[in-house]
Amino acid sequence: MEREYFVRGQRRTVEALDDIVAVKLTPTDRADAGAAVEALGTEARVEDEGMPSDEVDAFRNAQWVFVARSPEAERALEDPSAVDYAEMAGKLVKRPNGRFGVVTKRLTVQLREDMSEEDADQALAERGLQQLKRLRFAPNLFEVDTTVHEDALSASVDLTGDPRFTLAEPSLIEHVPGRVTPTDPRYGEQWQWSNTGQDGGTPGADVHAEGAWDRTLGAGIRVAVIDNGFNAAHEDLQAGVVAESGFFQEAGPGPAVFVQGTAGMPGSNHGTFCAGMAGARHNNGRGGCGAAPECGLMVIACLNDQVGTQTTLAEAVAYAANPATEIPGADPATGADILVSSLGPNGAAWDLTVALQLAVEGAAAQGRNGRGLAIFWAASNGNNVDILQDEVVSHPDVIAVVRSTRQDLEDNAARGPEVELIAPGVQVVSTTGNGGYGPGTGTSYAAPAAAGCAALALAVNPDLTRDELRQIMHDSADKIGGVVYDGNGHNDDYGFGRVNAQRAVALAESSLPAAQANAVALVRQTPGWGTIPVAFATGDGGWTITNGAAPNFIPDWAHQPGVRLVAGDFNGNGLTDIALVRQTPGWGTIPVAFATGDGGWTITNGAAPNFIPDWAHQPGVRLAPGAYK
Repeated sequence: MEREYFVRGQRRTVEALDDIVAVKLTPTDRADAGAAVEALGTEARVEDEGMPSDEVDAFRNAQWVFVARSPEAERALEDPSAVDYAEMAGKLVKRPNGRFGVVTKRLTVQLREDMSEEDADQALAERGLQQLKRLRFAPNLFEVDTTVHEDALSASVDLTGDPRFTLAEPSLIEHVPGRVTPTDPRYGEQWQWSNTGQDGGTPGADVHAEGAWDRTLGAGIRVAVIDNGFNAAHEDLQAGVVAESGFFQEAGPGPAVFVQGTAGMPGSNHGTFCAGMAGARHNNGRGGCGAAPECGLMVIACLNDQVGTQTTLAEAVAYAANPATEIPGADPATGADILVSSLGPNGAAWDLTVALQLAVEGAAAQGRNGRGLAIFWAASNGNNVDILQDEVVSHPDVIAVVRSTRQDLEDNAARGPEVELIAPGVQVVSTTGNGGYGPGTGTSYAAPAAAGCAALALAVNPDLTRDELRQIMHDSADKIGGVVYDGNGHNDDYGFGRVNAQRAVALAESSLPAAQANAVALVRQTPGWGTIPVAFATGDGGWTITNGAAPNFIPDWAHQPGVRLVAGDFNGNGLTDIALVRQTPGWGTIPVAFATGDGGWTITNGAAPNFIPDWAHQPGVRLAPGAYK
């Protein structure tokens, strides 16, 4: 039977499979699913309705069973708490795009912005809506259960006619896997960062990370990775994982609850691999490294069993941009600078709910203290699937990424006008969920590679807006594949080209105000210097050095462990200053050394002789260039 409902104000239809009831088993009955099914009735073969085997397996792993309609199943639909085996229950529906979902009594609703909190609460009560959670990433947005309608589909139709409600959208429970395909035998080298022709590759068919790393390793930039789970204790990730990481924990039939921290975080090979592509550590004698090996990793796990609603995914996006949406009183400045997710069904067909749309649009516009959050998302794997069928990835605020091979060719991914970038994603090597390392293939891994490269660009110019960073990633990309790019530099298979980190960093640096790039300062994070060397450009390729002759600049200063080049005019006087931030507790202020123009410094909270031994030589110290005045 065809049923209708509303999404983003548009009428949608689904085929209701009336003879099938979906039941999520209670924790005590999951060990004996067979007995639970027998008590509920007869198991239904959803495979015969066209549900793919991976989707069937995912629902089963998430403790959902599908049974033929029976009196006991009907009781579970009406009130799951009245049935011994049932934690949740719903009706199975099939959308025109072939995607399945489970309809319960749960919806996401929003009331008019001009309504007070009291009026909104009253309206919910009047319409028989039990408020489960106020979603803080948009005004008057709630997750609710209907107590007076047959199900969320009926509620959606009914509430759409109420002028107080601007949306009433069913929270369909669906399969949301990672976008990855099976792996081949292990390769021992990370060709994605430096392709020298190993294993038959084309030399240079990589993101040119080494050239970018000469300038920055991504320190001071936070990359949020949203996935089903992570091995946050992995030896190559743990040092980079920030305290604001966390996970959404299923709370029985209620909405997911956010838990900050990594203790108890669900694990996932897929998420661990993605996090490693973005920010696995470097020079630690373990495995390989990520694109931005000194970035902060804000790992956020949700939908750990790959089954759930987009509302939880929306909450994860909103939290990444502003932790205060889940942790009242949290500092919005502790949110991410870059966001990447590789969740979504293969085959591209994926509807976008208003809840996720609001979260994406809010993060993109308001993240990073109003500069905007760049959101990278893996497009679908699959041969020539239409990217426009995926309403999440093709959203205007999302940067869609497809995958390339070690020969610099597009490989088996979505195509269309919304493809923006291509990055290595075939047999790339990264961290794995079992604590080791291995190869993986999928757009899932191309997206965090691109996001990590964007973090490098943002690290040299943190003042870039989301749109400026996005344009830099377009303009710096290499036109590969031997295909025709249109007048805007775009190709439906390759987007604006393969990510080039070195060029992106150079473009970001060139976008700095002229006053910020007129000199080079060096800070060493190990003891040995009593002053801070500064090289002032003379304009003819030479340098005037404050405390050493020019011939010694490279061998004696630049070529030493712990040295980082910094150019930052923090008080706007045209001189190069130095700032340090510490990512671990211990400082109540941010030390800044203001250049006086004659090789000396005015220090905000300490004398110049103490700068190196007392400030720079401490664990967790990071250099943070930027305009602070």
